[in-house]
Amino acid sequence: MRKSFPGRRWPLALLLLAATPLLAQKPIGELIAEGASVRGMVSLEGGGTRVLGGSQITAGEAAARLHLVRGGDIRVCPKTSLSVNADVEGKAMVFGLNGGALEVDYPLGGGSDSLLTPDFRVQLIGPGNFHFAISVSPAGDTCLRPLAGNDASLFLAEMMGSDSYQLTPGKSVLFKGGRISQATTAPAACGCPATAAPPKPAPEPVHPNTVLETNLVPASQPETHLKADTTFTYYGKDESQDVTVTVARLSASRDDSHLTLAMLPRVIPPATAAATPKPEKKQRLWQRLGGMMNRLLGK
Repeated sequence: MRKSFPGRRWPLALLLLAATPLLAQKPIGELIAEGASVRGMVSLEGGGTRVLGGSQITAGEAAARLHLVRGGDIRVCPKTSLSVNADVEGKAMVFGLNGGALEVDYPLGGGSDSLLTPDFRVQLIGPGNFHFAISVSPAGDTCLRPLAGNDASLFLAEMMGSDSYQLTPGKSVLFKGGRISQATTAPAACGCPATAAPPKPAPEPVHPNTVLETNLVPASQPETHLKADTTFTYYGKDESQDVTVTVARLSASRDDSHLTLAMLPRVIPPATAAATPKPEKKQRLWQRLGGMMNRLLGK
């Protein structure tokens, strides 16, 4: 029967902090994230955040990426805290995961690294390419799943027991309750959750009576400086051909690249059309002078 140790998930961070004086506080890697926080020693170089040994990284709503100085990356999944440390030469690293999920992706030429969880000590022994996902639930369920390019084995040992386990490349496993004796098939969800693509906005419906306009003006349209509403009449050979055309809207932008014109023709029937007064012919100047002379002479 498994014994329960009250608060057994909290001493992990204390163990890493206690080991900090024995390990050099050297740059572990550069943190690339939005909304992530770091507790411990950091240095700002070239606009980036370099995490030193003995620090703890906590990802926010999005995953954070720790680019290791020696090469490779560790992806800290959302709402997950990761403790990092290294030896004096920066070759052997120690990572602490109290809960949440990680995705490890880096090569290891020689030596070994350690990943500590509340229930296991996971050893990464080189040489090999380590690319795997690990997640730890609040109940202690620990999932390990290899990812593309992984060709190295993982060696697990229980922190509170004597059982051990070797996870060979290409295999995944779930330890229920943090016990090797409860090993079973790993679920599909192991590691960082998949990021859903933002939904595409639905196109706006077009009303059947909508008039589409051609607009060559860029997003910042210049101010319209010409607008006109007018009516003009065309007179044919007779009144039956008279047509009245109304310009509903005539507008042009400053650079004349946007123009809208709508016309509504209306034919005036002869029966209802008002007679158009014919303009009177003006008398010529010599005719007017001749009339004045006739009146003066009494003619």
